[in-house]
Amino acid sequence: MTQPSQFPNFDVKEFLRPLLFGLPEEDLDLLAETSTMQTYPRGTAIVREGEYGDIVYVVYKGRVDIHKRVDDETQRLLHSGGPGEFFGEIAVLRQGTRTATVRAATDTTVIEIGEQAFFEVLGRSPTLAIRFLMHITQRLRDSDEQAIQELQASNLELSVALRRLERLDQRKSDFIQVSAHELRTPLAALLGYTQMMEKTPTVQSNPEVSVLMDGILTSTKRLHRVFNSILDASRVMNDELRVYRSPVSVPAVFHSILSEVDETLEERHLTVEMSGLQGLPFLSAAPDLLTKAFQYLLNNAIKYTPDGGKITITVESTETPELGPVVQVAIKDTGIGIAPEDIDLIFDKFYRTGELALHSSGTTNFKGGGPGLGLTIARGVIEAHNGRIWAESPGYDEARCPGSTFHVQLPVQAITVENEAPDEE
Repeated sequence: MTQPSQFPNFDVKEFLRPLLFGLPEEDLDLLAETSTMQTYPRGTAIVREGEYGDIVYVVYKGRVDIHKRVDDETQRLLHSGGPGEFFGEIAVLRQGTRTATVRAATDTTVIEIGEQAFFEVLGRSPTLAIRFLMHITQRLRDSDEQAIQELQASNLELSVALRRLERLDQRKSDFIQVSAHELRTPLAALLGYTQMMEKTPTVQSNPEVSVLMDGILTSTKRLHRVFNSILDASRVMNDELRVYRSPVSVPAVFHSILSEVDETLEERHLTVEMSGLQGLPFLSAAPDLLTKAFQYLLNNAIKYTPDGGKITITVESTETPELGPVVQVAIKDTGIGIAPEDIDLIFDKFYRTGELALHSSGTTNFKGGGPGLGLTIARGVIEAHNGRIWAESPGYDEARCPGSTFHVQLPVQAITVENEAPDEE
């Protein structure tokens, strides 16, 4: 890769003279006599980052690029230099490894000075040592300024991209909200008419029509729940969730929720155990919103727990340094669990754990599909009540089913919330 170049010592000496001005003739003679010259084809790595360095280089002809490794795949250009450019002196001075990679930007000829001659001359010339230190400092300063400029440019690009994404996200949220509103209105009428038709003697007297009407009613109710979820999530995402507080009994909330899923629990042979429901204080909360939040959390436990599993709901009155007196709820399941990399993402909108059984969109079928908004809404409701919510899990494993636990803390005493108003349905 390298070729010795035939240049007389006189040429080397005269080339170094202006670069090392003030250096005694005998020192220039020493450097000229002990140095060699090499020519490197374009693209050749003259020195590599991480390798031990015992040679100081001076570009005699051509150009070099100095790169710093950013990661395993990318490098950043620190500096480019032409004739008279020194490099490699840092590794020699610190008697260590190279801090950067230097490549020939063109066919390049360099003067190579061994460390022994370099140190010998440097030891006799403090002025030269100071000059090298100033050169190194200037190079580092130039590199820092370049890095700052690149960082500022990157930050500007990221800011522009972020603003664009925020606008797109807002437009998407607005579209979803408007669409859900527009679709829910005729759907509510359809649901009402369907319920009325189901009770007519004509339908009740005809078993085949009654079965068809029951299927229409079930699907319409499911669509109605989906649109309500989308609207709830839209309020959460746009910070439009309002809390109208009244005394709420947590046991009553859970008894109401469990009564709605009794049939599902029986069909899938799931066991729900509850403890700690006696002697709890009332919460100052919005009962409908709180019911929704715990309903989504329980549905999540049911959805990701295989048939025959167990769900444990533990409620207790306790006190925390951050919130003071709270009612704490823990919903623990024997389901497939949550991977560590997902634990902070599961409350984001549309996020789901694992692969879904897309053939089923039921809210309580095992791994059933759905809009993926339940945990987002639950978090929004809990935080609107000035509470805390988080999840814990040993990991994700559909074979061992390590399970997961969702924790909720709700303040017992009402915390003043500005602009409180009834939640709009």
